[in-house]
Amino acid sequence: MAAKPKKHSLPVEPVSYASAPVPAAKPLLAPISLESLAGFGRENLAAMTKANLALSSGMQAMSEEFFDLAQQSFASAAKTASALLAAKTLDEVVELSSAHACASLQDLAARSAKLGEMGVSIASEALAPFVARGALA
Repeated sequence: MAAKPKKHSLPVEPVSYASAPVPAAKPLLAPISLESLAGFGRENLAAMTKANLALSSGMQAMSEEFFDLAQQSFASAAKTASALLAAKTLDEVVELSSAHACASLQDLAARSAKLGEMGVSIASEALAPFVARGALA
């Protein structure tokens, strides 16, 4: 025969471990009015609009810079190609090609630095409205 498990009895009355009454919980956030919430949304939309405007105008300036770089590179390559076709010796061809490569790399380095500065400037202008909103929060 199997032994019957013992029944444990729980105390009838709950035991209180608190020495003092617990105060009512305070709300974590202050009540927000509908007008202040709508104003906050309007201000966020205005910040988004300013950021979008700064970003689009900056990207336009950057694309103009890219187009100018491509145009000048094409013109330089065409001029070098004409000079290469007119070259009489292999030494002239090597010299013209080397000069073109050197000038192209120098121009590319200068333009890359300018484009990098433009990118940083565009990013800071586009983020400025959000940074200002964050300072107010």
